[in-house]
Amino acid sequence: MTSPTCEGFPASFEEAYREWADTAARWAQQLGGSGVEVDDVVQEVFLVLSRQLGRFRGEARFSTWLFESTRKITANHRRRHRWRFWRTGTQHVPDREPSTIPAPDAELERRQTIDRFYRALDKLPEKYRTVLVLYEIEDMSTEDIADLRGLNLSTVRVQLGRARENFIKQYRQVLGKGRS
Repeated sequence: MTSPTCEGFPASFEEAYREWADTAARWAQQLGGSGVEVDDVVQEVFLVLSRQLGRFRGEARFSTWLFESTRKITANHRRRHRWRFWRTGTQHVPDREPSTIPAPDAELERRQTIDRFYRALDKLPEKYRTVLVLYEIEDMSTEDIADLRGLNLSTVRVQLGRARENFIKQYRQVLGKGRS
């Protein structure tokens, strides 16, 4: 089952899950925002992996393949969430915090800030959204992002610059809509 040409390829499904599930969950949470059920994304990612494990060709590092699978599945979940919101006018926001009871006004402000952040982030094209999340939230270097995504370093740097510019514009628009 192991591909000798693929760096970091797990020997079994169990090993892959044990070593990579937490990482996939962190990626899904950061890429997905508040509307994505992280556990569902991780389950789907590893379901795909279980189907593909024997056919993996090793053309990329395992971490690159796993990231791209997680990114695509998370994007699909975000689209379904937006569709559900558009259709029903309601959204399910999973609990992400331990059970502590902050002051109501502080909690409201925190939720509004997170909501504004992800509304602006959701307006970015997927390639910009991904690189911005990896750099700013996951704290990855541009070199690591290039390696993970299988891109040239200069491409990542250009995408990051454009992502920042676009995010600032989108965030200002979100703030403007919230204040009117």
